[in-house]
Amino acid sequence: MTTFGFATVLDEDGGDGPVLSVMAGDRVLPLHDLVSEEERPTPVPDTFDALLDRWDAWVDTVLRALRTSPPDDAGRPWRAASEVTFLPPTAYRPTVYCAGANYRDHVAEMGAVPPDPATARPFHFLVPGAALSGHRGESPRPPGMRRLDWEAELAAVIGRRADSVSVEEALDYVAGYTVANDLSCRDDEALSAPPFGIHWLLQKGWRGLKPLGPAVVPASLVPTPHDLPIRLSVNGEVRQNSNTSQMIFSLAEQISALSKLAPLHPGDLLLSGTPAGTAAAHQGRYLEPGDEVVVEVVGVGRLETRVTGG
Repeated sequence: MTTFGFATVLDEDGGDGPVLSVMAGDRVLPLHDLVSEEERPTPVPDTFDALLDRWDAWVDTVLRALRTSPPDDAGRPWRAASEVTFLPPTAYRPTVYCAGANYRDHVAEMGAVPPDPATARPFHFLVPGAALSGHRGESPRPPGMRRLDWEAELAAVIGRRADSVSVEEALDYVAGYTVANDLSCRDDEALSAPPFGIHWLLQKGWRGLKPLGPAVVPASLVPTPHDLPIRLSVNGEVRQNSNTSQMIFSLAEQISALSKLAPLHPGDLLLSGTPAGTAAAHQGRYLEPGDEVVVEVVGVGRLETRVTGG
């Protein structure tokens, strides 16, 4: 089956805004250039939010179009991914839910006891949508912070309103999956902030600390999100190497639990936790300006980020 994702890229021709595009392999093409007018199920959406309204129809349409116009088709203006500027691929300013301590190997690495899914709730926190950045973008190390850590994550994109859904039906509400890096400041100022201890926003909510992308792969093209190799490297050196099967609470369990607190809406993001291998496990080798970080979730995508000074 052809695998592709929906990406949002900068309009290089001086247009009014971002361009909703299709990414197949390492090639990118605006959606309006791939699908002819007579084949379009609706007018071409100009935003990811609008795309979600007719998600299934557009996924099917793109799959048909790719069979006749693959990325090596010289008759279409496909461009190399290295030639375009990627923006976060999802909705504008979504609610971003992040799971903490949700991989067995990561919890063991921290010397903690993993929670029992039968009796405990998954742990989540929020970060602002404004913290998102795109594939091959820059993530500034926040001013005054020196312990910038990495966290490779699989992210789920909610496709329709989910209110008090069961575990069994939870994945039906996922439009697709993408790759995330939950960059985090481990400085004492963020971890031991009065009066309550961890200052979650100071640790994780800075602009640019949530790289996401490069594209959203439709859930129908990912056989299971719970058995995917996940890796992270810094300057070519592997730091994390695990599998999403290490999750303590599955994506379905997380979505169900969150939806019972408050409804999830189309475009909301769920970052599902990180495996072992964070900076604390690498003798405090935190990220420095100039470092190149790559996160790969097999079958979903490869996300590249450059750390800059701050």
